Order: sequence, then C-alpha cells, then structure tokens
Amino acid sequence: MTLSNQQPSRLSQSERLSRMRLARSTNVGPITFRKLLERFGTARAAIEQLPDIIANTKGVRKIVLASRDDTVAEIEQAQKCNAKPIIWGDPEYPALLARIEDAPPYFYAIGRLELLTRASIGMVGARNASANGCGFARKISHSLCGAGYVVVSGMARGIDGAAHEAALQSPQTGNQNDDAAIGGTIAVLGGGVDVIYPREHRELYEKLREQGCVISEMPPGLTPQARHFPRRNRIISGLSYGTVVIEAGRNSGSLITARFAAEQGRDVFAVPGSPTDPRAAGPNSLIRDGAILCDSADVILDSLRDVMQNTHLFEEFHQFNTEARNATTNADPSHYDDIMQSMARDAQDTGSKEPTEPIEINMVSAELPSVDTPADPSDKILDLLSTTPLLIDDLIRASKLPANSISSVLTELELAGRVERHPGNRVSRIAK
Repeated sequence: MTLSNQQPSRLSQSERLSRMRLARSTNVGPITFRKLLERFGTARAAIEQLPDIIANTKGVRKIVLASRDDTVAEIEQAQKCNAKPIIWGDPEYPALLARIEDAPPYFYAIGRLELLTRASIGMVGARNASANGCGFARKISHSLCGAGYVVVSGMARGIDGAAHEAALQSPQTGNQNDDAAIGGTIAVLGGGVDVIYPREHRELYEKLREQGCVISEMPPGLTPQARHFPRRNRIISGLSYGTVVIEAGRNSGSLITARFAAEQGRDVFAVPGSPTDPRAAGPNSLIRDGAILCDSADVILDSLRDVMQNTHLFEEFHQFNTEARNATTNADPSHYDDIMQSMARDAQDTGSKEPTEPIEINMVSAELPSVDTPADPSDKILDLLSTTPLLIDDLIRASKLPANSISSVLTELELAGRVERHPGNRVSRIAK
C-alpha cells in the first residue's frame, strides 16, 4: 500500500554528498538543515555561504563543516554492510517522515527499501513485557501485515521483538505486484544500521535485513548510547500514521514515542491493562489523556482507513528544490537570525523529549559482557506473567525453559505467594 505514485526528481551526486556533509556538520541539526535548504535552495549553495553565515552571526554555536574525506569514508563504510543512504529529497525518502519538523536529513537503510514508501503503523512497548503482552503484539502485528500495512518498531526486547517476528511470519499472499497484498516490517535502530543491539536479536536482525528493512540515522558502526534512543523514537512515530503502545511503565521510553506521535499529529493507540500491573501504567495514563483505546486490530484498521483517505495531503511535501537548477538562493546577511534560531532549536530539541526521571533503557552493548549472563529462572517467569492468567504451555514456549524447570519454579513462587494457579492449567502473577 504505497502513499504516492508520483516520485520526486533524483538528486545529483554532488548534491547528495553536499547534503550529507551539511547534515554531519557541527551545530547543524535537522531543523537547521531544513532551514538552510529552504534559504539557499541546495546544500551546495548553503555550504558556499557558510563563511558568510559564520562571519555575520554571533553566539557560542558555530557551524563547522564536515570534511569531504570524512563523509566519503562514512559512505564507504556503509557500502561494506550494503547500507544505502536515503537523503532528504530522494524518491525513497518516506513522505510521512518528511512531514515532521525535525526529520533526519538522511538515514541508512538495509533491506526492502520499497517498505519505506508504504503505509505504516508504529508499535512499541515494554522490554520486560509479559507473555500476554507479547502475544497481543504478535496478534496485532500479524493482522496489520495481513491488511497490507508495514509495522515499524525498534528491535528492542519484549514488545518490539514480538511485533517484528509476527510481521516477518505473516504470509505474503496475493499478487506480489499488488502493494495492498503485501505487509512488512521496519526496524529503526538507536546505533549504527550494522550494529546489533540487543545481541540476543542477532537472528531477528538477519531476518529483518533479508525480509524487512533496517534503518538508522546514525553513522555505520556507531555503538548505541542511552541518549540515542529518544531521538530514534521520533523516527518510529514519524514513519507511521499512528503508534500503538502495549505495556509501558510510567518512565518507559515508549511514552516518549507516544508523545512524539501526538506532537506530529498522528494517532496514539494504547492497550489497557490491569491497574495492579506496573506495565499497564503507561497505556492507562495515555488513555486518560485522550489516546485511542485499542483492544483489537480492527480499532487500528478503522482509524487507518479514515486517515488514508487524506494521503494526498502528504504526497508532495518534501519535493522542493531537489536539483541545483531549481535553487533560489537568498544570501542576504541581514536575515541570518532565523538560522541562529534554528540552531538553538536543534540544541534544545536534542534533549527536550527526555523525561525528568530515568528512562527504562537497558545498558548498551559496549557495557555488556561478551556472553549474556543467564537470567534467574524465577525472575524470568515473573517478568513473563501478569495478573491475567496465562496457559502454562504458553509460558513454557515464551520462556524457552524446560517444562520440569517451569514446574519447579512455579511451585516455589506459589509457596512464596508470588503466583496463583487457575483452572485450565493457567497461572497468573499476584499483584503486590
């Protein structure tokens, strides 16, 4: 299901390189990048005016142009992992993403690039998700892909991984030339597009490269840091007509994604949960604030049908001045205040969406041991359980632990008053 049949003009190679250099320049964030293009028409023209901009602006923030050699080296590193730069103005650049004010000037993509131009829905949630939460995420993802939509998530543990896995397993039926018959999934990474995090998702990452699409605005090879994830989240919501939140604590990074979606004018769907489960605090709070209560895929599909009727509003948004011959340069130095204001906005927005309390972001890969430390079976089982009864057979499949180990641990937890059994070979976590 593509958003538009009309394609923008292809950028020249020199303009592509210039845009990448400008985007990697010190103190040039997404808002400043766009302002410079709007002001000077092309990145080449903007670069030519940088000495004059620097000379005629005051303040602590000075633009330092990225070198051509460094940019070429980055491109060569991307080529080694088969990553393609998708640059603002390229035909492959997603029209919905281009609509947000701080859209990335460019990002790297590996896999099925055609997924970038199809109607998408974001899906995020807790890393320590329950088995029921992951099961619901799989069900929603499978239904959305079956209806021809692309599921966008962040390849994190828990809900993200479940959403990607279900999308990859969704049957690709129908005419392969018919966009409406094909779904898919896109993973937006916090580090380089070639950096696998978490490590346990190596197999999922390889499947995403082959059958889905993996993207990142970070340079290839960059190890993800905690500060990268809030910025990554704006891309998940920016690619999507709406974002679904399934299980999220009060300080979860998923709520940042929901906040971005709301500010970008997109729908926010929240799956309600028991008030006794801390993982339901985030979605329940979103519903109180006006998010759409989501208890099935039909809720999302009904909303998407309404939104898709207005896709003509998005089709030509990012197609301005893609070639130097179309540029309109305004180099009047008396009007550089808007550029300074954009630089200040970029500096502010870098951390403006971070909550005042710690985000639920696990330690980054550089700080992890070379071999993942096995989790305590009791903790793993408690994480998978919620106050909603779960079949023990489903618990065994979700935990990937031997059945006899599950039985022993459940007995210990039951004696400790942490879980209770229910008819039909079900078990649930007892709320504290």
